[in-house]
Amino acid sequence: LFIGSGHHWFAGGVRASPPGVRGREMATSIASFIERLRGSFADAGMEGQEFSYDDASGQMLVPGETTRVVPVATLFAQYTQCPDESSRRKLVTAAMEAFVQGAADVPAEYNSCGERLLPQLWPLEKIVARQVTLPSGFELPYCGIHGETPPLKTEGMEAQNFGVVLVCEYVSEGLPAIETPLLSSDLSRWGVSFVVALQKALDNLRSRTKKGPAAERRWEHHPSGCGQSCWQDRFDAARIALFPKLVTARKRTDGESEQGGHVVTFATPSCVLATVSKNALGLCFMGDSLHVQLPTREVEAKQTLSTIPMRLLKMKDPNSGDTERHPLHQKANEGFVWRWLPYSPGGPPLRSSGEFSVPLDQGEVDAILEAAEAGKPVPVFTAKGGKASASAEMPKEFAAKKDEGNKLFKAGDYVKAIRAYDAALEAGAPSDADAAIAHSNAAQALLNLASADEPRREACAAEALKRAVTATGLDPTNAKAYARAASACDLLGEDAAAKEFRERQEGCVAADAATRSLRQAEAKKKQEELEEKKASLQASKREKEAREALLERERALERERESEEKNEEAAATAKCLNSMLGLDPGLASLGGR
Repeated sequence: LFIGSGHHWFAGGVRASPPGVRGREMATSIASFIERLRGSFADAGMEGQEFSYDDASGQMLVPGETTRVVPVATLFAQYTQCPDESSRRKLVTAAMEAFVQGAADVPAEYNSCGERLLPQLWPLEKIVARQVTLPSGFELPYCGIHGETPPLKTEGMEAQNFGVVLVCEYVSEGLPAIETPLLSSDLSRWGVSFVVALQKALDNLRSRTKKGPAAERRWEHHPSGCGQSCWQDRFDAARIALFPKLVTARKRTDGESEQGGHVVTFATPSCVLATVSKNALGLCFMGDSLHVQLPTREVEAKQTLSTIPMRLLKMKDPNSGDTERHPLHQKANEGFVWRWLPYSPGGPPLRSSGEFSVPLDQGEVDAILEAAEAGKPVPVFTAKGGKASASAEMPKEFAAKKDEGNKLFKAGDYVKAIRAYDAALEAGAPSDADAAIAHSNAAQALLNLASADEPRREACAAEALKRAVTATGLDPTNAKAYARAASACDLLGEDAAAKEFRERQEGCVAADAATRSLRQAEAKKKQEELEEKKASLQASKREKEAREALLERERALERERESEEKNEEAAATAKCLNSMLGLDPGLASLGGR
């Protein structure tokens, strides 16, 4: 058993801070680093400009003809590791060149992108947060990992908690690599569609993958059989998700055969873990790394992409007859494509026996290891009411995060409220109706942001519309979701759509009123039936009591008749005896003297 020795496993993407880093972090505050950046930006010609820093996201906006987003938290982590003042000065200068002079910007010409254009996976909440920061008229285009059009499903068997965006990579000495996301304005300037740009980005990533580690060195395997991706260039998750054959080609270096389907977790952009569904220890290592070790590391935890294990499957190609295929429809073989679905042991669509679970906390990890050490059957923790202690807490976590979002909403902190609602959805909604409420609440938060921020009104309204529509898809009876979709359409100038959503809202309200009326009528009818039944029972009881009383009187009369008959029989018997003995009944009284 090697789980205990695996706490250092996240090389590159997730690694403990080097010795001495913590001390330098204490000596240098992020506030002083921000001031140094602002000073450098002012010296470069931006004196007097307002640089707004968001503590929650760790980003700072640089205004101008092109609004740029500075990843301050990421730069600060690099800054604290600089060995001397010369290195720190070089980092600040490089940041100024990237974010003031525009060296990290998306190129003006499509053909100038070269190998810089790459696909990247972003959590959906990060996509939403970035959409909110964009000026009016700008959008962050993205799609699902199979090419799905937003809004993406966040519940059910086809749930996704991240999307595919396009970025332009910028690498400069002294700086961590910078990824500038491609916006709708860039695509318009280039005159190409998102799908065309995505194809070029995939070609670049495929070329970069081939130039990286050889096939037999692309995975480093823990003795448990769980493998970790070895590119560690911040695109591991993207290449594994979008090029599934990299998973199917994975082989353990110890020669051990593997049984079961492929199970993968996209932990961070630079770290992917992979094993198979019937390897209990490999899945245990995966869960220990994700849910026990990763949360204890502050820097790495902030890079978390997803902790949800995904199953890789071959499924029938729904578009097998199409002449033009989406570049993310990855062909497995004739008539089949690769699909990623959330993993659960023995779960749909395969419902295969003999599969094990990914533990969600230290208790589950210990239970699996103790069973393996003792040679006992390894427990399987299920997502619905099984042995999984964390799974049992999912409804509670959803409710807690949703309540947190409601409090932040009431306090007017709408961005944090949206993040809390998304955290609730990631924790797992107990039902589609609950998920719809969280999406609908997020839509209202975005509408409030749209009302308060004129430059970003259209972007916020567009995202609010997406969230509201998602809510209506999950729960078609959610009248508030339709109302919020209508309000978003009002802000976007879509009068016809707004009218349609309001008609649907009115239909929901009418249906709800009719349902309530029907329920009230049914309740009244049941109450009347109950009263009638009660009255009938009472009448029956009275009739029974009357019959019992009548029977008792008849029995009493019968007893009286029987007594009289016995007396008459006794008198007749005595008379007969006297006659037989020749006694005069009138003399019988003399015998007593």
